[in-house]
Amino acid sequence: MVHSLTRLLSHVMTAKRDLKRAYYTSRNQDTKFDVKELVAATITLQRLLEDLITKRRTLRVAKKLLEDRKAELNLRKWSIGFPKRAKDFLNKSKKLEQQHLRKYQQSLLEYINSISVELTKWIEDIETLKGMPRPPKG
Repeated sequence: MVHSLTRLLSHVMTAKRDLKRAYYTSRNQDTKFDVKELVAATITLQRLLEDLITKRRTLRVAKKLLEDRKAELNLRKWSIGFPKRAKDFLNKSKKLEQQHLRKYQQSLLEYINSISVELTKWIEDIETLKGMPRPPKG
């Protein structure tokens, strides 16, 4: 499970680096603004993943929660889908005009935000379960 989280984190870091490169090489101000939004969303995603990895390594509750089959499948799906979408956006940013590129930017931004929302839910679940007392052994 830690491998899935770190793999997704490495994809996020790569996408962030590539998006920053696109930001600095773009001449169109609207494109720069769109890419800047994506970089900010990617940084948020990076921080959530780092927090989750830390919790996974230090809390038994987090370890059990993240070994859930649904969590594993979601991480696998994101590890495949996120790099593809980021790469597609970067390829389109070189070829398309700004008004057409905006659709791709909005789609990628929604995808990143949906991942962030799900990871936030996982972190909240871990925090909630961490605060609950253990049932007595008997």
